[in-house]
Amino acid sequence: MDEQAAPEPEVSADESAIAEASAPGSLPEELPPVEPPSASFIMQLFLVPAIIVAAVIGIWALFGQLSASEQDWRQLVTELSSGNEHRRWRGANGLAQMLRADIELGEDGQHLAANEQIADEFAALMSDLLDEKSRTDEHLQQLDFVTRTLSWLDTHESTIPGLVRATSSEYPEIIRVTAARSLSVIGGRAVEGGAPLSDPRITDALIDASKATEPLIRQACVYALGVFPGDASRQRLLTALEDPDSLVRVNAAIALGRFQDTAGVPELLGTLDDAMVRAEPSQMPGDNDQERRLNAQAEDAVKTLIAGNALPMLIQLKTELTEQQRSDARSRAAKLADGHPEIKIRLEAQRAVRELAEP
Repeated sequence: MDEQAAPEPEVSADESAIAEASAPGSLPEELPPVEPPSASFIMQLFLVPAIIVAAVIGIWALFGQLSASEQDWRQLVTELSSGNEHRRWRGANGLAQMLRADIELGEDGQHLAANEQIADEFAALMSDLLDEKSRTDEHLQQLDFVTRTLSWLDTHESTIPGLVRATSSEYPEIIRVTAARSLSVIGGRAVEGGAPLSDPRITDALIDASKATEPLIRQACVYALGVFPGDASRQRLLTALEDPDSLVRVNAAIALGRFQDTAGVPELLGTLDDAMVRAEPSQMPGDNDQERRLNAQAEDAVKTLIAGNALPMLIQLKTELTEQQRSDARSRAAKLADGHPEIKIRLEAQRAVRELAEP
């Protein structure tokens, strides 16, 4: 269809006047006034393209949501069970991403964490990796990846056996630490749901692994015991308060606090004192000044992290504390509130001062 010609504008001057004004060397006495762009013009320049872009993003998101359909997870499960190594890991990666996204959706998701088919396939993959005698970097990366992924699943009969097995001494430190952390995530979720897990397989494995020579393993296992209540867990945590590693002792104190046990309160109070003492670079190990400064910053960061965990635990235990413990906790929190360089710690310390003053 032919485009309709635009109408000619009206002319108020006669043609001779226009010709004279257009002659070389002649200039108009005044320039025409400059008018600001109208609101409709601005809307056309900016708002309309923005609406178009938003519509495109919306369509893209819609297709993304459609791609995360039930059929997709079934296809990925099929690939996860494939004998082809490339297909199997493509399915594992795809399902792990889908699980993470589904968890973030909450009630609006597909609740894939409770999907038994997904859990069974990941458990089978975990078992195969644990059986493998290879200890190559690639194998350890794969085993670490699957061990982490199992923490997102709530089908305990499928996931717990592999994680318990992975805490044993026949596996490298990184795998044992990851397995303990995954068990703590699963146990923590159960506590939040009002149904703590009481499984001797888990507590026995964590207690055994918490006696390892490597501090990182002891730290992870002692922390995990705090979400698996029972006399066996408590007795091991009381022993861990005497551990030579400071982080093991702190984790034991926090874990006991989850059971409303105040045995670790002196350790928690000590962490608040430590948080006020900044590391001196000249006293830190390192081959040069830069390394010593970095090590000092790392130590201060750890102290800050510990204080950030100790303060809310002391608040949680306030009804169990003696008057002297309350007073000690308030005075230390007040110092942090006044002088700690991190604003998060200052705010948490201010809250501790207020709440510990209440009955």
